[in-house]
Amino acid sequence: MAFSVRLEGLDKRFGRGARAVHAVRDLSLEIGEREFFTFVGPSGCGKTTTLRMIAGLETPTAGRIWFGDTEVTALPPQKRDIAMVFQDIALFPYMTVRQNIGYPLRIAGLPRTRVDEKVEKVAATLGLADKLAMKPGQLSGGQQQRVAIGRAIIKEPKVLLMDEPLSALDARLRVEMRTEILRLHREISATIIYVTHDQVEAMTMSTRVAVMDQGRTLQIDPPRTIFRRPADMTVATFIGTPAMNIIPAAVVATPSGLAIELLGRLIPVAARCHAALQGLKRVKVGIRPQSVRLVPPGPDQIMGSVFLREPLGFEDEVLVETADGTRLKAVTDTGEGFLEGAATGLEFASQDLFLFHAETKSALCCGLD
Repeated sequence: MAFSVRLEGLDKRFGRGARAVHAVRDLSLEIGEREFFTFVGPSGCGKTTTLRMIAGLETPTAGRIWFGDTEVTALPPQKRDIAMVFQDIALFPYMTVRQNIGYPLRIAGLPRTRVDEKVEKVAATLGLADKLAMKPGQLSGGQQQRVAIGRAIIKEPKVLLMDEPLSALDARLRVEMRTEILRLHREISATIIYVTHDQVEAMTMSTRVAVMDQGRTLQIDPPRTIFRRPADMTVATFIGTPAMNIIPAAVVATPSGLAIELLGRLIPVAARCHAALQGLKRVKVGIRPQSVRLVPPGPDQIMGSVFLREPLGFEDEVLVETADGTRLKAVTDTGEGFLEGAATGLEFASQDLFLFHAETKSALCCGLD
């Protein structure tokens, strides 16, 4: 039976005085049993420190940690019924795969026949059944990481903690291992708490995601909610590839209601957004590159020129510069006829625009229609 994990007012500071670092700030959340929960954010945002406090490797400066109905804040790691997979694949090079996976059971004193039985079961789950006699140096990076995961899960932990386990792998292996970890999550009875700076990993693997920055959680939601309704501009620009375009705009009162003046065009704002815009003169507008369309130049369009075109295979990333010097990215088909230096018109639907407060960066409205 997996544990739920609850963090109450978790806080962590390192050092004192002028050199003090406030790594995690008043973090409260609950992770459900057997959930795949991911902390994502840039380097230094506090995600690994949070994971280490859950593991018992760091002591909170303040706050409490609960596994189910049991407070574990003061318990050492070995008494928390957890396992951890680290960024570095720390296998014993002189041991075989069988010995590496079975190591936690051997030091726990289980009989050899029982250890072998469990090792073979775990190896079969991870696709390593034919690699048990090999040593780590004979395996690929992805196979080595599977061995490390096997060593972590063989004791059937209630909580499995993973600290950027795929960051040392190449792009192809990362994709393969994402699939392996998701399949593993369906087969084992454990809550998985995952840390990554890679938003693609977070969005494709998780049931819920916590986006962190400067020690705080900015938003905790399922991946699709975070993508479609980001809580603020930091979340909006961190989640999504390429990053969301952010453009300054003015709030304008018209006879028919409020509108925004964006790149020389007036765009009406739906009545549901009016209350959030009251008293504001300036906002920031977000447009995802996938929502920007390049069209032949015309008299009633936003005009620009193609500054840079980056081929990506089935799609191209196109950087367009408008007449006022604003640059924004678009994602287009490779067959588009707008080469570098060409004049182009720009189109986007009002439903694809996001409004953010110019100072606080908080989301004001998602979609203007």
